[in-house]
Amino acid sequence: MRYSNDGGRTWTNRPPLELPPGSGSGANQSDPVIAADGNGYFYYNSLIFRSLRDGVCTYRSTTAGVDWEPPVYLTESGVDKNWYIVDNTGISTHHYGIWQFPGHFTRSTDEGQSYMPTMDIGASIFAHMNVGPGGELYAGWWRGDHVTVRRSDNAWDPSVQPVFESGRSVEFGWMPWQPPVNPAGGCSQLWIETNHMPGPEYGDVYVLSSAQRPDDVCDVMFSTSTDQGESFSTPIRVNDDPPGLDYNWMAAMDQSPGGRLDAFWYDTRDDPNHLLSRLYYSYSYDHGRTWAPNRALSDQFDTRIGWPQQRKIGDYFQCQSENGSAAVVYAATFNGEQDVYYLRTHPIELRASDLIGGQPATIEITGAKPNEPVWLAASLAGEGFTNVPKLSVRIGILKPQQVDDRLVTDANGRAEWNVFVPRSASGRTVWLQAVQFENASNVAASAIQ
Repeated sequence: MRYSNDGGRTWTNRPPLELPPGSGSGANQSDPVIAADGNGYFYYNSLIFRSLRDGVCTYRSTTAGVDWEPPVYLTESGVDKNWYIVDNTGISTHHYGIWQFPGHFTRSTDEGQSYMPTMDIGASIFAHMNVGPGGELYAGWWRGDHVTVRRSDNAWDPSVQPVFESGRSVEFGWMPWQPPVNPAGGCSQLWIETNHMPGPEYGDVYVLSSAQRPDDVCDVMFSTSTDQGESFSTPIRVNDDPPGLDYNWMAAMDQSPGGRLDAFWYDTRDDPNHLLSRLYYSYSYDHGRTWAPNRALSDQFDTRIGWPQQRKIGDYFQCQSENGSAAVVYAATFNGEQDVYYLRTHPIELRASDLIGGQPATIEITGAKPNEPVWLAASLAGEGFTNVPKLSVRIGILKPQQVDDRLVTDANGRAEWNVFVPRSASGRTVWLQAVQFENASNVAASAIQ
């Protein structure tokens, strides 16, 4: 276990979590899921297998990941593909768990200290859940040639047994299973998000997963429901490479508080043999109607490294969005072995020309919200988090100062500043970041010549 208290820049190592009492010294853990509540408490949910007490359990940390309490079992039976969420809407503080084998569900009404007896809701593989703005609970999963989504309108009420409406299908294609890039695993964890922002899209439901299509071995597919999961739109592709033999696989999605949707996935488009993957990213400012041009975030890596001891690199990874950035934890083999990596990215890309004292410089951004104001901030104090309440965003530089005039992006989300660099600044390093309402760019550090 490791934790970071500086936004992922550095990580502190902690001892392994203690195995559940009575599970035996040879017990294994897998399928990790992290959730957090409004108190800042973290919850680590995982499988326990090859043990004397197989099942699903949850650890709690009240110290931001530094220390962890003994685990609490959700169920003591052989299961797989678990997921875990916390209701942070304010409607309730319930915790929800789901898994396959069988397709069971449980709820905690005391913040993870105990759980109701499990109930079968028909869940299949790669299940996921999300709580809507009214406390309604959505649960979905893959079942062969389609995705099923069900809604419970009373799961928030601790006095009643949760009841789920009949399922609705999302026609993404077929569930890809054991592809050449992951022959003992999957690549199609389902993701559900709901819109909590006031406006016409309030309460909309978003669903994303990788799927096998008639014209492609694996695409990242997305669909929307505007009627609380009663029906879903015709799915669209998020990846923008041509159809064919490339795997756009193991997709993940999250939504920022401001409503931006972020998607990450592994992608083989840059390998002629369709086997080496890179981490790719896209985002949507318009509730999933359109998606930004895909962006590679990593070098290529071979997910087959580690075979034959381990014929998979996992079944999913997890991401988290905030206004101005998105973070992802994923597995890769850059060091010749399977390792866990953390990466933070931003929807806006900022590029600066060489900064030379006494001369003009050009600073360009792309990928911003179109036709909206944008500011350029600079810092001589370096990187670190600063909240900007008026813009509802946390930026990545300390003691920021506005540079030049406020601009308005064009219809493509582009803007450009032409600034004069003072001669007295030569020899110093400046950190630059572009900022919009609920949005921000990468931080670009430049030594002034």
